[in-house]
Amino acid sequence: MVSENIFRKKIILPLVSLLKQGVDPSRLSIALSSGAVIGVFPILGIATVACTCVAAFYRLNLPAIQLANYLVFPMQVVLFFPFLAIGEALTGNSLDAISKEKLIETFDLGLVPAVQELTQYFILACLGWALALIPLFVILYFALKKFAVRLQTTFR
Repeated sequence: MVSENIFRKKIILPLVSLLKQGVDPSRLSIALSSGAVIGVFPILGIATVACTCVAAFYRLNLPAIQLANYLVFPMQVVLFFPFLAIGEALTGNSLDAISKEKLIETFDLGLVPAVQELTQYFILACLGWALALIPLFVILYFALKKFAVRLQTTFR
């Protein structure tokens, strides 16, 4: 009996609290928008950790932010090239076009040389992402908030 209470108090209640955290339309919209915008960050492998940190710091709904992050994952790869183009236009740099053959050739040299070779591409893509970040967030936030408020009034 005592072990059940400890399990409930130490594990179940904190998990339920985490799931209920930030579920009003405004906070939920912030969580979903943040997850979507962070989820398309041009460097693979960073978005999940970044979403977790943002959710913890701003006390956002962690499942919602991660759901949005995972839903936009395919767009992370697709949007790399538009973000790269924005970064190139902003800095005036023009890098060689990336092709499948060039990527294979670069990675055949090894991981470290490949990372060194592709660093410029990643930096410019991150710059393009940073420029698009605020407009994307604002558009998503207001669209999702309107939708969340409508859902909330429908299901009351």
